[in-house]
Amino acid sequence: MDAIRKKRIESLIAREIANYIQTIIRKKDDLIGLISVTRVELSPDLSIAKIYFSLFSPTEEENKITWSIVNRYKKIMQSEISRQIRLRRTPRFEFFIDPSIKEGDRIIELIEKNKKQTENQQVDSSLNP
Repeated sequence: MDAIRKKRIESLIAREIANYIQTIIRKKDDLIGLISVTRVELSPDLSIAKIYFSLFSPTEEENKITWSIVNRYKKIMQSEISRQIRLRRTPRFEFFIDPSIKEGDRIIELIEKNKKQTENQQVDSSLNP
């Protein structure tokens, strides 16, 4: 399969899922928190679409509720989106939580912590020559 076509289909699936969450799920279920589609990866034969989400609710409990709501709508979303995209074979959706944003936050936190420790060591060394 042409790589450009594959990327275009991945982008279209991501956009349609985000749109479905915003227009349909949010209206039906007000418990859903902040969620974003971060990427879609199609298998070479287009049979599977791995869809990655980032969850941005303030608490872990709210993230769990959001995740369960999205998973509850997986089959319906797949069916609705298959009508809009019109592929010979609709890929089976597999949902995953994207750890990259949390990992990025953790790395930034470690850098900040290291920066503060370095500054404290410099202050201590200047006070005690």
